[in-house]
Amino acid sequence: MAPDAASEFLDDGGPIARSWRRCLDAGLDVGQPLSQARGSPAVLAERLEANARLVAYAQPMIESLYQHLARSSSMVLLADNEGMILRSLGDTDFIARASRCHLQPGAIWSEREMGTNAIGTALVEQRTVAVVGDQHYLRRNDFLTCISAPILAPGGGVLGILDISGDARVAQIHGAALVEMTAGIIENRLIETLPEAAVVLRLHARAEALGSQLEGLAVLSDDGRWLACNRRVQRLLGAAPAAGAGFAAHFATPWPALIDHACRQGDEPLALHTLAGGDLLARVSLRVGGKRPRSPVAPPASTPASTPASATGPRSRRRALDELGTDDPRMAEAIRRAGRIAECDIPLLIQGETGSGKEWFAQAFHQSGRRSAGPFVAVNCAAIPATLIETELFGHTEGAFTGARRSGARGKIREADGGTLFLDEIGDMPLALQAVLLRVLETRRVAPLGGQGEEPVDFALVCASHQPLRQLVEHGLFRGDLFFRLSGMTVSLPPLRERQDFDRVVRRMLAEEGGGKLRGDDELRIAPAALDLLRRHSWPGNLRQLRNVLRLAVALLGDERLLTPEFLPPEISDGGADGPEHGRADCGLRTVQLRLVRETVERHGGNISAAARELGITRTTLYRKLAEGRAEKETPPASGVTG
Repeated sequence: MAPDAASEFLDDGGPIARSWRRCLDAGLDVGQPLSQARGSPAVLAERLEANARLVAYAQPMIESLYQHLARSSSMVLLADNEGMILRSLGDTDFIARASRCHLQPGAIWSEREMGTNAIGTALVEQRTVAVVGDQHYLRRNDFLTCISAPILAPGGGVLGILDISGDARVAQIHGAALVEMTAGIIENRLIETLPEAAVVLRLHARAEALGSQLEGLAVLSDDGRWLACNRRVQRLLGAAPAAGAGFAAHFATPWPALIDHACRQGDEPLALHTLAGGDLLARVSLRVGGKRPRSPVAPPASTPASTPASATGPRSRRRALDELGTDDPRMAEAIRRAGRIAECDIPLLIQGETGSGKEWFAQAFHQSGRRSAGPFVAVNCAAIPATLIETELFGHTEGAFTGARRSGARGKIREADGGTLFLDEIGDMPLALQAVLLRVLETRRVAPLGGQGEEPVDFALVCASHQPLRQLVEHGLFRGDLFFRLSGMTVSLPPLRERQDFDRVVRRMLAEEGGGKLRGDDELRIAPAALDLLRRHSWPGNLRQLRNVLRLAVALLGDERLLTPEFLPPEISDGGADGPEHGRADCGLRTVQLRLVRETVERHGGNISAAARELGITRTTLYRKLAEGRAEKETPPASGVTG
């Protein structure tokens, strides 16, 4: 499309028009050949390390978001604040098409390089942007439909971009809602895990909205200074709290009274009076590991301080094992077995498909044990770059390496002291680090990087993996001595499609996502036709996928109280895959994945490191995929594999 034929894009005054004008002013040629707007592997590695925290919290959400887009010829992308793509996950066929226009990790999709496009334009506009077909400035990108939402940094400004790119079959309304919702979840995780945060506030005008996606989230320092908050807090207060401002700048409620409430009744909502004359309800939690919030009021000796928010939410949303309640025999057996060792110092290994509730089960196990008053520290071994996982686990001293935090870092193992350490996707931990972890588990002592001495640690250990660790041991991808150290008790969680309490799970999850409205006219209900569609779906993403589907449906419901099929996303409302077909669908997907792995390794001449970078996975995960292919008697990868 020539610039003089673009009047439809230049006349409406919207973000596409503004972007086209910027491109025209910059002299970009709509027909320019594919540029070298692709960083070297070394540059990509540097960007990944610089954005390690963003990548760590975004990776699980990228996987979850992609579950909604399965079989839709699309992909999910994460870019940094300069438009460089850091991570991607998508359909094999579409990835091949997208690579021809450099829509892949390492490529830079700023407006300066790629003209009008969702990633670059969202960076400039700092808002959600959809760019469809020939709205792209460069002709070669006309086949794309892209929707991007900015991920805001806790301290302000755009930290990165979350993007869905696909063909015309991507539904824009559902796509925009999914991207915005997922970006908001990532923002919240970045906020509530700020290391300097001492107090976490969850705010809303209605008590039933606390604990839902509608709540405002803010974190404050030990002396009541605002550190960060999400966008909902800004809307609730009518203005964005200034970083460093005191709690009293917005609330009439005294700071000591807030801390006293958190110590005495942390699970109960507290009424806060704003200086603007309004009233809000707050659930207050104190963070373990940081400074003790300053307050002249201490809790009585007989009443322990409330457990702070864990990596996945406030304590009020956690359940102990005996509170889970299930009519599914396999889940009931897993609960019974885990309950037998809850008070013992025996490691628990949880096996189950991705999204089947392994972390949720681990939290319940933590709440059932003698360390329940301590922290629950979760580490996703598959989401942390291999170069950073050692620092993440063991911490470091000041100046231990270039770029080390000035004050050092405690590391997840020391943060878990007195509580529970949950190592998710333990099978993706690099082999070299497995040996170090084994020594820590045997000695219960840990030395931070750059440190001279070891510190004793005491924690319950829970590990999880979606792959049978015993098979990884047999293929040389996991240490046998570490496996036997971890598997004191092993439980297996059934996939959602096989659970006999499916209807109960749906209704309980719907109530939670609806803000807990369970009674009277406000009760959220699900129509039989919608429930039947949910039953028939194959749920490759299990509980995580179901929660995201219901969360989106609740967001689209508005004031409606009955969830009918039209509020479900297309992959569900179109019928999805029924139970009997699931095995064949899974087999086909696995075959495609293994073929992609083999082809990528062959294309890189057997270089595992290069192939892993292109696929956006760790070397350990790639080796495991190759082993799976050999185990299933697939064609072996190219010979001469190198590291």
